[in-house]
Amino acid sequence: MPIYKGSRYESSIVDFISTDAEGDSYPVVFYEFSDIGLLSFTEHYYVKGERLDQIAFQYYSKPSLWWYILEYNPEITDVFNIEPGTVIRIPSV
Repeated sequence: MPIYKGSRYESSIVDFISTDAEGDSYPVVFYEFSDIGLLSFTEHYYVKGERLDQIAFQYYSKPSLWWYILEYNPEITDVFNIEPGTVIRIPSV
């Protein structure tokens, strides 16, 4: 996923990690927050039929925080077609 000038990720710190057997890498955006320290995350294995708002409710008790999960997983380009078994990073809040 390229990061274009003017995008919301333009000034972010990007760490590239390999996420599949072929060695393809996707950018993972980490934000720097001087007042909260390091962000940690839990790995969630996506199950067919789940929705990000349901996952947000499961971890945060607030389905409206689904966008937070999406921001931490920029390789998800279509929230309606997430492949079952995809590892989704759930950031701690």
